[in-house]
Amino acid sequence: MKPSLRQSIGLTLMTMTLLIHPLANHVGAAGSYKEKQQQNQQQQSKQKQALSNKKTQLSKAQQKVYAIDQQINGLTLQVVENQQKIDQNTRQIKRLEQKIRLLKEKITKQETMLGDRLAVRQAKADQDPLLEAVFGAKDVGDMISRFNAFNTIAESDASLLKDYEQNKQQLATAQKKLRQTRLDLIDDRTNLKNKQRELKAEKTKRTSLLNRLKSEKRSIETTILSLKDASAQLKAQEAAAKAAAKAAKQQAAAQSAQPASSTKASTKVISKATGKFIKPAAGSISQGMGAASGSNGYAYHNGIDLAGPVNSPIVASASGVVIQASSGGPYGNHVYLSHNIGGKTYTTVYAHMNSLTVKAGQNVKQGQQIGNLGSTGNSTGPHLHFEIHDGGYQYNANGRTNELNPSDFF
Repeated sequence: MKPSLRQSIGLTLMTMTLLIHPLANHVGAAGSYKEKQQQNQQQQSKQKQALSNKKTQLSKAQQKVYAIDQQINGLTLQVVENQQKIDQNTRQIKRLEQKIRLLKEKITKQETMLGDRLAVRQAKADQDPLLEAVFGAKDVGDMISRFNAFNTIAESDASLLKDYEQNKQQLATAQKKLRQTRLDLIDDRTNLKNKQRELKAEKTKRTSLLNRLKSEKRSIETTILSLKDASAQLKAQEAAAKAAAKAAKQQAAAQSAQPASSTKASTKVISKATGKFIKPAAGSISQGMGAASGSNGYAYHNGIDLAGPVNSPIVASASGVVIQASSGGPYGNHVYLSHNIGGKTYTTVYAHMNSLTVKAGQNVKQGQQIGNLGSTGNSTGPHLHFEIHDGGYQYNANGRTNELNPSDFF
């Protein structure tokens, strides 16, 4: 009688220790399933406390972010006000330049008019010493000053002269104000550039602070998820071990009632329980196994990423049993399969799927579809994150545990 896959796994487990592999950094190296579960729960408790502390830090940091936001708002307002002042000064300069131009034109006309009025009196200069003194002036301005001194200009000419002098004074005032406004404009533009640089620095500080805290939070959440997965797998492996023991007893009883040749044949079939891993999804490798930047919560990428279109099929890399098929956390929709290949136990992981087509406890064959490619969980685009573990699932965000490089198998 040809043994089933579950019986093959059971017989293999009987020849191994009940513990497939210790969970590095998560559980102890020895002890019963119960002891391992206790250690796992202790690690989960520590990680949850660490996450709680990190959330507290994040809350405090968020208060700092609010303070930075207030600073940014204040600086933004200052930048706007500064720009408005620059615009006002620019308009003021244009108005002053226009006023100065008109005053100069008016003054030129008045000087011409005064010159004409004074020319009428030129003929009397020989008979009037006072007028002779006035007409001895070197220019029109000097002449006007002399007329003022001797009070010899007619009332109409005096009114014209008064307006002329007022225009000259307005011209001097406008020119002075124009010079100061231009200096203010230079200062305002310098202040604007300084405020803009300060504003940019505050925004950069804010972004950096939030990204760092979010990265640390993701790292702890990933560790907690891996601990939960480890706990679930310990329970699944314990159940498998019990089932294997029961199957072994049943098979031993059946074999004792069969001829020796049949027993040898059965053993021969078990020895042929070997296989290879196949590529679980079409598409190229977008990220290989190895060191990572840490921006997504891990400093070591413990598998490979296969990029592809959304909803393209994902298949079992080898025949096995579904240990876990669930959603949520950094892996999004994910599946864990346990395999017995050539007498050895392996675990494969399929993450970020759009949907699942299998459930825990289900037997699957190599090449059988288990889900569809997607971008759930901590994912930056449609791809399948795929891992192969030598034994049970282990995880460390900062380094290698028992992962095998999938690229070595296909």
